[in-house]
Amino acid sequence: MITRNRIKFSEKQVTLIWQQVMGKELPSAEDELVSVIYPGRANGDNGPDFRDAVIANKSHLTKGDVEVHVLSSDWYSHKHHADAEYNNVILHVVMWHDCNSATLLQSGKPVPVLCLAKALRHQAYLLPYRQLPCSQILDHMDRQTLVKLLNTAGEERFKQKARYFQTEILRPAIRALSAGEEAGQVLFRGMMRALGYAKNTKPFEDLADRMPLNCIESREGLALKQALLLGTAGLLPSQRWQGKFTREKEVQELEQIWQSAGKKVKTMKESDWTLSHIYPNNSPVRRIVAQSCLLERYCEGKLLAGILQLVKEAPLPKGHHVLENGLTVAGDGYWQDHFDFDVRNKTKISALLGNSKAGEIAVNVILPFTFSWGELAKEAKLTENAMELYRNYPKLAENCITRHMTKQLCLEELSDLTACHQQGLIHVFRNYCREGRCSQCPLVN
Repeated sequence: MITRNRIKFSEKQVTLIWQQVMGKELPSAEDELVSVIYPGRANGDNGPDFRDAVIANKSHLTKGDVEVHVLSSDWYSHKHHADAEYNNVILHVVMWHDCNSATLLQSGKPVPVLCLAKALRHQAYLLPYRQLPCSQILDHMDRQTLVKLLNTAGEERFKQKARYFQTEILRPAIRALSAGEEAGQVLFRGMMRALGYAKNTKPFEDLADRMPLNCIESREGLALKQALLLGTAGLLPSQRWQGKFTREKEVQELEQIWQSAGKKVKTMKESDWTLSHIYPNNSPVRRIVAQSCLLERYCEGKLLAGILQLVKEAPLPKGHHVLENGLTVAGDGYWQDHFDFDVRNKTKISALLGNSKAGEIAVNVILPFTFSWGELAKEAKLTENAMELYRNYPKLAENCITRHMTKQLCLEELSDLTACHQQGLIHVFRNYCREGRCSQCPLVN
């Protein structure tokens, strides 16, 4: 008989077993059958071990996170019961259930426990490897067909984004603005969201709403634009450090401008932002400064006109460098060696907005927005240019979803994927994998 004392498992081993039970129906510790539709994607950040998992319980699909432990008591010893970041956990997967109490979230909700040792009759180490239908996809599909399917999926994601931008431009709440102003605000909000990455997208959108584009574009000078954005965000030193004021000349100038110009603005709080567990170069302060520089760069004809002109002037089919040059912002002056106010690096640090992030903004915001604006304004040239540039845009830096999908489909050796292909992978993941719709996925049908 295999007992816990005779065979030891690490959490990594339990994680590997969890990834192999796809398609199995297993009894939970509460004697309720759990069907594993999709094990989710491994989370390389803080929080639960797997995101976007799908399980079925009594024919009801449940989507959310999965936490994996060797012992069920680890849930409490690791303090997950007191951490709101685990409130989206739908299943607690363990090798052994040694805890008498239920697994409770910080919200108080109980979560079912899947004890693998019990569910697999103490023979988890004998579990045969079970692949997803799309694993090793090039073994049963030629490369040309796969590329075509990913292109189609990538274009569908592009058009979904374009439809979203059209809806936002036509939203009644901003119809009081002129056509150019409302479109400019939607573009500005989209760019701000992209600057927030995953952890600060909502605060950046909130900032764009509190300090809208037409208010900033009516003000002259880079320092004024920076002061208004940083002050509204609640991220100036005087707003964050009680009783402490920096003596740096550039910062003092921003503080003085804000004291004069920001008296009637409803500001955000430092606690609205995620400032920890992010790369220093991605700090909200640096990204806000980068956006202020872009607004100053396009101040003469305004942001909307400047961005649309970039797309018009970009040579086809591979004019991505024109878009990236128009969006990158070097770290000059004070921000050449500062991650944040009073946080200096001894060596020169990277750009406020580099080519990699500029490419992400171009693919996810600029091109689908331009496509949507071209349709609304009946400017066929704009829509054609936007789509052609998108189809030929080179591969972007990997993110957690594209890495996950590349591994899931075993495409690590496929080096010539484009940004459109990557967007196609994201589209498949969001619309099929995490929805538990393998049987409807275009890659396996």
